[in-house]
Amino acid sequence: MEKLLKGDDIIAPALETAEAKISKGQDVLIMTSRKLVTGADERASLNIGSTVARALVDFLQRLTTRPRYIIAKGGITSADMAKQALNIQKALIVGQALPGVPLWKSDDETSRWRGLPYVVFPGNVGSEDALFELVRDWRSG
Repeated sequence: MEKLLKGDDIIAPALETAEAKISKGQDVLIMTSRKLVTGADERASLNIGSTVARALVDFLQRLTTRPRYIIAKGGITSADMAKQALNIQKALIVGQALPGVPLWKSDDETSRWRGLPYVVFPGNVGSEDALFELVRDWRSG
């Protein structure tokens, strides 16, 4: 997080690793620090959040290898990823990945990777291990 906020390019090396792993059929996790980083005031703190969100969107926009699925954690983050990075204009909710965790599929022509399973994992849903359990189950399925 500190490198990102200093303006270092952390996206390029993450992309290189992710592209190689996805090409081999492996799952990749891109996550932000759970450490709360705040600015000097409310505006500065909002700017930090925006910087992090832009980096996640930038990563997904620059990713060229189609993953098997995408899970986005957090409501605002999920919306940004869907609209800005995946260009999803409309999607069908095909079910639940877990209770309260919708699974989307977009066959819309505008979608970057049509038919890609997209999980919108709200930040306040599930147990502490729910996200881990979901990924574990999808890997073995």
